[in-house]
Amino acid sequence: MSVAAIIVAGGAGTRMRAPINKVFIEVDGRSILEHSLDLFESTPLVDLVVLVTRREDVARCEPLRERFGKLRMVVAGGDVRHRSEFAGLRSLAAQIDAGAVDTILVHDAVRPFASRALVERLIDGVAEAIGCIPGRPVGRSTALVTDGWIAGYPPNLWTVQTPQAFQATWLLEAHNKAARQGFLGTDTASVVEWAGGGDVSVIEGEPDNIKITTPEDLVRAEAIARRLAMESGGSPGEAPGDPRQKR
Repeated sequence: MSVAAIIVAGGAGTRMRAPINKVFIEVDGRSILEHSLDLFESTPLVDLVVLVTRREDVARCEPLRERFGKLRMVVAGGDVRHRSEFAGLRSLAAQIDAGAVDTILVHDAVRPFASRALVERLIDGVAEAIGCIPGRPVGRSTALVTDGWIAGYPPNLWTVQTPQAFQATWLLEAHNKAARQGFLGTDTASVVEWAGGGDVSVIEGEPDNIKITTPEDLVRAEAIARRLAMESGGSPGEAPGDPRQKR
């Protein structure tokens, strides 16, 4: 099995009210992006990484290739997440077609605390399904609202996380079909499901695997980083390959 990870890092930072791409904001002494790159750099099952970012940020991201050996390509994304993901997938198309890459992980760069153990469970899941994604049950207090009125309390609702793992040929074909027909997915799994690419399994995600979108998320992220550093016996701002990724 040859596994490639696509990290999508094209956020403008609007809800963060930041003047820069939010992936460059520091948490625990390193950028959010560096935390996500650390994850795949430290995971033996991942062979290579493609980083997709805004066109104006490509030059800033290129030097990261010197520090992260698995980071092979930095490519410009599109105007929405779906098209950015597809840009990363297209950069691997030749390797997928040749059978050199058979599994793809797609990860949002602004989820810096996904663990190595989660990645390994996702890759195991792809051995038995077209795709495998992490999620967390939202709880019974979630209501369905229609026109300002409660319409019900639907059971079995989960919030979806990344990374999401897929068999590479199926994912590439699903995105090619979406491009031909103008479909835009909300996440990777939605593209595969829409294209009829097969069932996608869901495994238990992680409470620390938050998506950093707002200033409030950033405060929570700093608290998570401090706790993980203490649990691992490390110290804040520890260098790539730190023990927290072994969770």
